[in-house]
Amino acid sequence: MEYDFDFKNSILATSKKIDVIKDSVDMGDVSVEQLLDMLLADGIHIMVIILIAPFLIPVSIPGSSTPFGILIILLELSVLFNKKLVLPKMVSEYTLSEESMNKLFEVLYKAMSYIEKISKPRGNLTKNKVLNKLNSVIIIVLAVLLFLPLPIPFTDFIPAVSILLLSVSCLEDDSYLLILGYIASIFTMGYFASVGYIGVEIIKNVIYYILSFI
Repeated sequence: MEYDFDFKNSILATSKKIDVIKDSVDMGDVSVEQLLDMLLADGIHIMVIILIAPFLIPVSIPGSSTPFGILIILLELSVLFNKKLVLPKMVSEYTLSEESMNKLFEVLYKAMSYIEKISKPRGNLTKNKVLNKLNSVIIIVLAVLLFLPLPIPFTDFIPAVSILLLSVSCLEDDSYLLILGYIASIFTMGYFASVGYIGVEIIKNVIYYILSFI
């Protein structure tokens, strides 16, 4: 299925827009395709915010990492190249239960209650077209990190927070929050680089240890 996007920012505060979306969601199970149809008119950033919600939960919604991570990447690619979004079947048919949807909105309300205490429209960075393209590239990289199957603490949570900051900053026209999002993104990439380095060193040491007995 193909989608065209309205890339204009919402005039509502992000948490109020989430309220409107929650009220518009029918009770019961919701597929990713249905969710996109409901969010289509609200722009790219609010969709990304909804999609990263499962990664902000201490115990993630089962099976959500891969389809949501892929969808975030596809959404940002559609912005980057100004193309229609084509959903793979495995993504469009992924379904969230009513319980999962309630949990998703609950964590978003909690996250937004913190962010909107410090966020307000300021500066002009969020209106810069080059930076908007850069944001899409950064979010794509973070989304790839998001669904890597790593059995290590915070490998879902840290990139999700970075994506949340970048997306909300664009919705709220907040240049300071955008800068904070860049800082969080650099920290995230550094964290994953250190995890990768330590992992490689452990593997090398294990190999050397085994070879010492041969």
